[in-house]
Amino acid sequence: MTAELRPLIGAHLRTGGGLEMVTVRAIEIGAEAAQIFPTSPRRWQPYRYSDAQIDSFRQSLRSGEIPLFIHSIYLINLASPDDLVHGKSVEALAHALLFGARTGARGVVTHVGSHKGTCFDIGLERTLAAVETARALAAEQAADPLPPLLLESSAGAPNSLGRTIEELGILVRELGESTGICLDSAHLFAAGYPIHQEAGLEELLERVETEVGLERLGVFHLNDSLFELGAGRDQHANLGDGYIGYEGIGRLLRHPSLEDVPFVMEIPGLEGHGPDLANVERAKRMRES
Repeated sequence: MTAELRPLIGAHLRTGGGLEMVTVRAIEIGAEAAQIFPTSPRRWQPYRYSDAQIDSFRQSLRSGEIPLFIHSIYLINLASPDDLVHGKSVEALAHALLFGARTGARGVVTHVGSHKGTCFDIGLERTLAAVETARALAAEQAADPLPPLLLESSAGAPNSLGRTIEELGILVRELGESTGICLDSAHLFAAGYPIHQEAGLEELLERVETEVGLERLGVFHLNDSLFELGAGRDQHANLGDGYIGYEGIGRLLRHPSLEDVPFVMEIPGLEGHGPDLANVERAKRMRES
């Protein structure tokens, strides 16, 4: 891997104190990319930022050379058979897409959700309708083009969409242009993909290329796993401290197929306050070694 072309090491950061503090925090911990929520991740009601706040934030990101990703709220379930939840999910996704356009984000990451025991095909139909409507609502208000929508791999929970690379491939093909994927190392591991082993990582990336296309991999969430392979439990560990391990995380960061894919950490940090300087520095050592 050349010094000129290597993956960015980023972090999911808090917005407390104002959007510009995101850039300050990224620089403080040495993060080369940032991910944020557009509003409180566990509330439907969106937070409204003024144009002045957004413009100042965009300028700070440009000055710090920090590419930005937006993560939609946790409550979203695009596949829900419940009309109320489905409608709220559409509105929340539209808000995230609009926020992504206003902030100049490189992509908007979202969990797809669960079909709640109906079936994959019904969940797929509900998801396609939700995304189409959300994009239309956001585009009506956006002065800039909407960023790509990046569907995140799930941790393998029953009834969830995006449990496998094949399911992600179906979703991306149906949703068409401006749709990609976000892989999460802890989710993949929880879902049974042995990415901690060289052969397992190679097989995964071959599936991604075949089913989705590596060019549609917009961002990779870099998280170690607190639980063993295939446990189906989504709990993140600091880099090298979980079951994927130092060697497994390092192999991900150094893989030539991923050298232009940003990696964003969503880990607890050494003191439980999220990604920190120690973990960013650890990731950079893994990237170089």
